[in-house]
Amino acid sequence: MSVLIETSPHERLSDALRRLLLAANGKPMAIHRMVEILQGRGLLMVVVLLCLPFLTPVTIPGISIPFGLAIAFTGVRIAFGRTPWLPRFILDRHVSYHVLERMVQVGCKIYEKVERVIRPRFTLLLDGPAMAIAIGGAIMLAGFLLSLPIPPPFPLTNTIPGLAIIMIALGIMERDGLFVAIGFGLTVIAAVYITFIAFLGQAGVTHLWKFISTL
Repeated sequence: MSVLIETSPHERLSDALRRLLLAANGKPMAIHRMVEILQGRGLLMVVVLLCLPFLTPVTIPGISIPFGLAIAFTGVRIAFGRTPWLPRFILDRHVSYHVLERMVQVGCKIYEKVERVIRPRFTLLLDGPAMAIAIGGAIMLAGFLLSLPIPPPFPLTNTIPGLAIIMIALGIMERDGLFVAIGFGLTVIAAVYITFIAFLGQAGVTHLWKFISTL
C-alpha cells in the first residue's frame, strides 16, 4: 500500500513536530507549508494535527465541518488507490503560532508515550488493495462523523472519531497494523454511538410531540 505514505523511519514523529514548530519561528503557518516541512510524512501527520483539537482544550473556531469533510475526502482517495490529498481551501488555511505551539506540545506528549509501544507488526493489515479500501473507508467514515454538528450535551462525539483517525494515521506511518485495527474498532464505536444519539434525538422529539398533543 505504498500510495499511502512515504515514511522517513530515521526521524521520530515527535522530532518532526518540534522541527515544524521551529520552522514556524513565531509566525502563523499555512497547512500546505506544514505538509512541505514534514516531507514524506507530511499529509498524514497534518491530518493527525487537525484531529488534536478534538482531543484537547485547543480549539480552532469552525473547523469540525470543513476539516472532517476534508479528512473524509482523503479517505475516499485512499480507498481508490489515489495519493492522499486535502482540498486547497484547507491547505491555504493558516494556523496561528499560539495554536500551532499548543497542538505540537500536545502531539509530542501523546506521541512520546505512543512511540514506546508502536512498531512494525501485523503488516498484512496495511498491504493490498482490499486493505487500502478498508483503511480509506474507515478514514472516510470517521471524517464524516467528525464533521457532524452534534450539539451538547452529548460528549465525545468528536473525540472518538478523531482518535480513530489518529490511530489509523499513526499505524500507517509506523507500519503498525495493531494501531490500524484499534482505529477500525474506534470507528465502529463512533458510528454506533452517533447512530444511537440520532435515534435518541428522534425518540425525544416524538415523546415531546406526544406530550404537547395531550395538552
